[in-house]
Amino acid sequence: MDSDTNSCADDALRERRIPRTLLATIGHELRTPLTSIRGYIETLLEGEFEPATARRFLETARREALRLGRLVDGMLEFSLLDLSTEHERGTCDVVEQIVATIEMLSPMAAARRVTMRSALPERALARVDGDACVHALANLIENAIKHGSERGTIEIACTHDAPYVAISVEDDGRGIDERAGASIFAMGVRGDANGRAGCGIGLAVVKAIAERAGGDVRVESSALGGARFVLRFAEG
Repeated sequence: MDSDTNSCADDALRERRIPRTLLATIGHELRTPLTSIRGYIETLLEGEFEPATARRFLETARREALRLGRLVDGMLEFSLLDLSTEHERGTCDVVEQIVATIEMLSPMAAARRVTMRSALPERALARVDGDACVHALANLIENAIKHGSERGTIEIACTHDAPYVAISVEDDGRGIDERAGASIFAMGVRGDANGRAGCGIGLAVVKAIAERAGGDVRVESSALGGARFVLRFAEG
């Protein structure tokens, strides 16, 4: 078989893989808001709450349902991992998105008895769309919940690191092998979350969103004993 034939075969193989990658990415990104909505509804069905608390739970579920709709609309237009596609950048208050994401993932954290602590400024504007910011944060915090210790602690902080807004997410799990380096942000690289293998998509999505917003993401060791992810967006 000559080189031209080999090249054509490789191109055909890549074309078959693209729809699989896109479908896997869509499935992964839809799962988090769906899990949050289900968690809050199940919580309401299983217990009795003060009207104000019940309303807050329902408002969170409604907010996630609306975000889910926007996410579906966006995915009809482009893949989250297609970095060559131009997108209009929005601006958001990262602190608001962190608070919303923590609330969204509270049922998941409660299921593992994980405590989420945060240290946040009053405001931190960044040049990133609000929904995209939540997508990235949700992947990092969900990752920390899964990889951290049961009954453990997650620390989330936001600081001004001119010319960036930096968000750190730390867990007390087993940490990241230093040899893994940047490869954990590659599509298809799977982690092991306390015996449950990941799908190798979440961190790739975080990297894609960060780079689209003029920022970056890295991982290092945490003082808690696990991993510390630092996500940066350009200041707004």
